[in-house]
Amino acid sequence: MLRFAKNFLSVCHRKTLYLIDLLGSVTRSLNEKEAILIFGAPRSGTTWIMEILETLPGYKSIFEPFHKYWYPKVQSLGVDPDRPYVYYKDSHSQLKEYLLKVLRGKVVSRAPHYRLTLKNVYRRIFGNRPLVKFIRANRLMPWIAYNFQVRGIYYIIRHPCAVVASQLKTFFREHFPWTKERVLRYVSEIKELKELRDYEKLTRKLTSVETREEILAVVWSIDNFIPLYYQRMFNWYTVVYERLVLYPEEGLKNMFMYIGEKVPEEAYSRSRLPSMVALRSERQYIGTREQLTKWRKKLSEKQIRNILKIVHWFGLDFYTEDPEPDYNALKNWKP
Repeated sequence: MLRFAKNFLSVCHRKTLYLIDLLGSVTRSLNEKEAILIFGAPRSGTTWIMEILETLPGYKSIFEPFHKYWYPKVQSLGVDPDRPYVYYKDSHSQLKEYLLKVLRGKVVSRAPHYRLTLKNVYRRIFGNRPLVKFIRANRLMPWIAYNFQVRGIYYIIRHPCAVVASQLKTFFREHFPWTKERVLRYVSEIKELKELRDYEKLTRKLTSVETREEILAVVWSIDNFIPLYYQRMFNWYTVVYERLVLYPEEGLKNMFMYIGEKVPEEAYSRSRLPSMVALRSERQYIGTREQLTKWRKKLSEKQIRNILKIVHWFGLDFYTEDPEPDYNALKNWKP
């Protein structure tokens, strides 16, 4: 009975959020020119960054518009909704039309993600600027940057061991049947990416990948290789998760300066709170150095070696067993 009551309340909550967003989509259009976009791998801190930036006046968050169950339309766009990719100079009118509707607030999620407060309800109905968060679209970043004029694009990168450790602990394990066929699929995907198709030695190595953490490390590597490949070409802002955790005031100042804004007071307090998708077991570490090292307790030494081995195969060797990256090597990285 208690379980039924909880499920009933959960359904009512989701429907309330949906109806509020539906009302907002009908009453006004968002200004796509003022859009702020956030990209990053799953469990890298994208929701945290979204909630910090949503302290800006007039902004309304849009959560994961490539999630194929929350936004069924993406399954008919002719791209892989799990990891869409289009070479940045290639045209794709159907995808462009869909993203334009997203930026204008005309596509409503079946499962909106935001806290039900009076302030958020007002923002959902009367907000006129889109703040869009993606964990599936890193490989699409160059194409979006090339095709859309927006206010700002943020790309967040976090230690691969921290990301993989968190993914293994969450529902992501349900999305990865650990089979050889899955590995071969990722090898074939690499051959389709123009930025990686000439890396024959890499694709040969990847056929030896077998473990869960290795497969997730492959996904992390591809997801971050593409944005780093173009980091000098496009004017997006790279947020290094570890640096923002350790030096929040400096990090926030630079983040908001990128879009010509001063840091809202609320952003400082928001940065010290866990995001709405943070694991309960990890919330005690928010704002501490242990937040950057807890993956060492979750992963075995062998798992850590496996993850870093894969990452280094891609040439992304600015991350090691240290909790922080080599910042200069990351900034100056070239493929």
